Amino acid sequence: MKRHQAWGWLGLVVAIAALITWWGRQQMLIEQAPTIRQVPLLAPAPSISSQTAADALTDADAAAITTVIQGQMAAFQADDAELAFSFASPTIQAQFQSADQFMAMVRSQYATVYRPQSVEFDDLEWVDDSPVQAVVVLGPMGEWMTAYYPMEQQADSTWRIAGCVLVPLLGETI
Repeated sequence: MKRHQAWGWLGLVVAIAALITWWGRQQMLIEQAPTIRQVPLLAPAPSISSQTAADALTDADAAAITTVIQGQMAAFQADDAELAFSFASPTIQAQFQSADQFMAMVRSQYATVYRPQSVEFDDLEWVDDSPVQAVVVLGPMGEWMTAYYPMEQQADSTWRIAGCVLVPLLGETI
């Protein structure tokens, strides 16, 4: 009888150890999961001027901004790191230093724009004195996000992507 009780206690200890191990792994996976930069609900909103981007930018500028973002997304689809990196602003390029490092970051943290199922361009607005293009994207896992692309005009009048902020569309998944 005591042998059966010992096995019972041993089984209980093993079950508890397995549960603790599983919990620790779950916590580690949560900490290592790619993060999505979200706009905090209680943070002060960026200042959006009453002047719309359409009023401040020419039609050619708006078309060029769309073309740059579409070009980068097409480069992501083709896994063309050099081309994707060429659409990034000099500040972003300096931050990542190489096309391969940039592409590795995009793969791990921006799967929504790296492998979108659907892309729809939304409003182009001014935020903190810069044009920001909103793009509604259906990500590879069925999650809807709005990708906000701050744009930067270069000295040669071309446009480059100065970042990307993903904001989930709450309650919207497929």
